[in-house]
Amino acid sequence: MPAEITIPRNRLLPHNNELRTLFLTPARFVRRYWLPLLILLAGAVFDAITTYINVRDLGADIEVHPVQRFVMDTFGAALGVPLAKIAQSFCVLIVAAWWRPWCGWILAACGCFYGLAAMSNHFLWL
Repeated sequence: MPAEITIPRNRLLPHNNELRTLFLTPARFVRRYWLPLLILLAGAVFDAITTYINVRDLGADIEVHPVQRFVMDTFGAALGVPLAKIAQSFCVLIVAAWWRPWCGWILAACGCFYGLAAMSNHFLWL
């Protein structure tokens, strides 16, 4: 009989995460992280608004993220910007839920980064 193969536990990937809560009981996830989610939502909305204005006026080539630029080129500014921002925010939710001990901090930090991106879009810093 062959020896049993054991796979060492990877310490970078937490055993305890919020993915089940996010996908199976999203209301509980929202109750648990309402403030960081509010910060994320506010930042994402402001970033989407300023991105839409810039893409509408200057074209999708101003977007530095290649996937978002592709989505905006494909669907236009009116539909492409919200689709790209929703997909990006969904990815933030998954990453934050994966790292349960830092979930709220990741959500809030990304919301702040979205806010900085919105200011950069508005003032054309980049």
